[in-house]
Amino acid sequence: MTCTELSLDSVRSGGFARFPLGADPGAPWALLSLRPLGSMRFLHDRPNPLREDFFRDRGIDPGRVLAVELVHSRTVLFPKGPAELRGIRADGLIVEPGPWVPTVTVADCMPIWIRHAPSGAYGILHSGWQGTGILAAAVRGLEERFGARPSEIDAFLGPAIGPCCYRVPEDRARGFRAEFGPEAARLEDGAWRLDLGAANLGIARSLGLRSVTRISGCTSCDGDLGSFRREGPELFTRMVAAAVCGLPGRDAA
Repeated sequence: MTCTELSLDSVRSGGFARFPLGADPGAPWALLSLRPLGSMRFLHDRPNPLREDFFRDRGIDPGRVLAVELVHSRTVLFPKGPAELRGIRADGLIVEPGPWVPTVTVADCMPIWIRHAPSGAYGILHSGWQGTGILAAAVRGLEERFGARPSEIDAFLGPAIGPCCYRVPEDRARGFRAEFGPEAARLEDGAWRLDLGAANLGIARSLGLRSVTRISGCTSCDGDLGSFRREGPELFTRMVAAAVCGLPGRDAA
């Protein structure tokens, strides 16, 4: 497995971040709204004008956008369109090449973009401490639906809260270590700390993925990123993470 690390600054573009999910010309693009653009919260039957404007400003019809209410699970769906998602709760969406734009929101949890280049399938996952392991569930789903081999799958780990800021109770840390390995949580300065990046890198290695690209950055440290811990439960900014095929103006600033 090849591993690449990119700084968030290297993929920022105005009020959002973007990078391609592959080197080939037809590769989808990853988008991540940043905190200054406001909260991109999604709820069924509650329009969010800021969210709709975010997509329109990037030349994306909001009617193409797929979303679910999150539940901090390892549930990954493979929808054919928005009608299948009405009232559904899950934490991952993977689609075949076409018009649909799968999305999740994050604010300390890790967005993970995933792509199987031979079939063209691509998607986005929401991986917090409760949902860590959703990457493995997504890989199993790609194997079942497209015959994908892990060695054909690429994953892209977005910024999340880092161990510098992610103090947790000892029982949670020990459970994380037991499932995801000793690098997934550590005792430092008298406090147990989770490392979502290390946990997902370990999962990717154990699965035998072709490549992992990691976008460095701690959401709690970086004021341009939404953070549940830094901003508080009433005011935190949900960022939208999306995977887009045929992004208009993809080479524009």
